[in-house]
Amino acid sequence: MAASEQKAEGRNQLLLFEEEEPTDFCPLTSDFLLKLWHSSFIVEGYETRVEADMARLRGEKIMRFYFDWWQQSEHAVFCVEKGFSLSLNGQKITGRFDRVEQTEEGIKIIDFKTSAVRSQEQVDADLQLSVYALACEESFGKPCRELSFLFLSEEGVTEVTTERTPGQLKDSAKQIRALEERITEGDFHPTPGREVCRRCPYSNVCDVAAV
Repeated sequence: MAASEQKAEGRNQLLLFEEEEPTDFCPLTSDFLLKLWHSSFIVEGYETRVEADMARLRGEKIMRFYFDWWQQSEHAVFCVEKGFSLSLNGQKITGRFDRVEQTEEGIKIIDFKTSAVRSQEQVDADLQLSVYALACEESFGKPCRELSFLFLSEEGVTEVTTERTPGQLKDSAKQIRALEERITEGDFHPTPGREVCRRCPYSNVCDVAAV
C-alpha cells in the first residue's frame, strides 16, 4: 500500500472514534418523560398487577409535579448519583449525592425524598445533610452553599432548603464521632423521640416508640 493510501486509511479509522452528532433530537416534555416512565416501569416485585398499576400511576403523578417544578428555572446540573467517600475522625464514610447543582452562590446539593415533608427546624438540624456538606468540600474542593430536601408526593413538590456554617459542621463531626463510639462499644440502646419516631417506618412495631 502506498504511503498516501496508508495515511488516508489511517484518517478513515480515526473517524470511528469521533462522536457522531445526534440526528433525532427530542425536546424534553412532560409527555415524553411519561412515555419513558411507562416504557421502563418494572412490574416484578409487586404482589399483584393491581399494586403495580397503582404504583405506576402514582409515579406518573409525581413525575408530572416534578417536571413542573424543574422547568420553573434553569438548573446547572453538576452531577447526579455521584458516590463520595468522606474521611472523618480516622474513619471513612461513604454515600451518594442524589443531585449536585452549580448556582451563582456556589454548590447546591439536593436529596430527593418521598417521605412526609419535614419542618424547617428538622431540616436545619438534619445530620444527613451535614454529612453531605462535609463530603462536598472533600469531593469537589469547594464548600456547599445550599442544601435541599426535595419532597415528592402525589400532592406536589415541596423543597426545604438550608445551609451549614463552619461551626455547625464542627458540631456535626462531634455528633458523628459520638455515634461511632456507641457503635464500636456495641451500645445500641434506643433513643426514642417524637420527631425521630414519627419518621421511623418501624414505629408501629417498636416497644419504645415515642409515638
